[in-house]
Amino acid sequence: MTRRIAITGFAHSERFASDLRSAPPEVQRATLEALKQLQAHPSAKSLRLHTLSGMPKPTIWKIDVYANHAWQVTFELNGTVAELKRLGTHKTIDRDPR
Repeated sequence: MTRRIAITGFAHSERFASDLRSAPPEVQRATLEALKQLQAHPSAKSLRLHTLSGMPKPTIWKIDVYANHAWQVTFELNGTVAELKRLGTHKTIDRDPR
């Protein structure tokens, strides 16, 4: 079970910004909607918020952009700020979540 978290804002890596810019427009829109939902209601089942196991600290969190898990966002928490690390397909994120 994932612990409860609160997110008051976002920061992002250059890599996340690049991932977002290169994503198709519909994925960009869906990502921004997923991030709004993450901030408003982190425990929403549609996000499937969870931590990645087997990764070195700090903890990496992951959410799904779409219900089919095709696109995902990873982030690290710095207090209540989500530091966005990657946006990518499930396969891309599994290979390189940071």
